[in-house]
Amino acid sequence: MSDYPSYPPPPPPEGYGGYGQPARAEPPASISTSFNIILGVLALSALSTVLSFVYLDELVEAANVDTAGIDLDAARSSAMIGAVIGFLVFGALWVLFGVFLRKGANWARIVLSILVALGLVFGLLGLSREQPVVFLLLSLAQLALYAALMYFMWRPESTAYLKGRQA
Repeated sequence: MSDYPSYPPPPPPEGYGGYGQPARAEPPASISTSFNIILGVLALSALSTVLSFVYLDELVEAANVDTAGIDLDAARSSAMIGAVIGFLVFGALWVLFGVFLRKGANWARIVLSILVALGLVFGLLGLSREQPVVFLLLSLAQLALYAALMYFMWRPESTAYLKGRQA
């Protein structure tokens, strides 16, 4: 036996230590805000989809489409089904890209930027056509959200977070 007192070993370090997974960095506020904006865009899209059912006749009139020889009930049904399916598919993709953005995937920011750029172009073109006032207001709100999304996704702290997650 030794003349020195015996002490228990020190407790293990917190977390994973040097060999496990790295500590998960929380996304900066700009990334969280970007995700919330994506949810806002989806909410406006859902509202637009619902209102397109309510204002379907006005939208057809505003489009100046010749409806002679067209089964209007079948056209309405097809338009409604297409709108719902389109919203569900593209909405799910937007949420998926938003989740990957929050997890630090730079490619998700690039894809979202392309989608936002397309949305801005088509949204601005859509402002020139005749439409009910409620759709004009929704389009303006959506364009503002697109601009805000681009701003927050490309903030310096967002870039630092996404580049840090790639390393």
